[in-house]
Amino acid sequence: MEFHPENFIHVYNRGNQQQILFFERANYLFFLKKVRKELLPYTEIINYCLMPNHFHFLLYSKIELKENQLNKAFGILLSSYTKAINIQENRKGSLFQQHTKAKKYSYL
Repeated sequence: MEFHPENFIHVYNRGNQQQILFFERANYLFFLKKVRKELLPYTEIINYCLMPNHFHFLLYSKIELKENQLNKAFGILLSSYTKAINIQENRKGSLFQQHTKAKKYSYL
């Protein structure tokens, strides 16, 4: 994922094999708490959409980020959420697809 200052970026991922990511209301709230902790130090969240089996974020940053800084933040976010869901649902393995996608967003 490349992220440059003064750019909007659309970041998204879905459940591995299109499985459910959010099983109950509390899961959405827990995920958003993790998002605030991991992403807000680096970027502004312009918009987001959490669906039962995938998510979308529209992000913006005015500052230059160090290489892979946002990648690492997303990695921590997704792996910590996966661990919590695996415990809750008594499951093992990947919850998300392997690669989180990111595209430069042009609003013009």
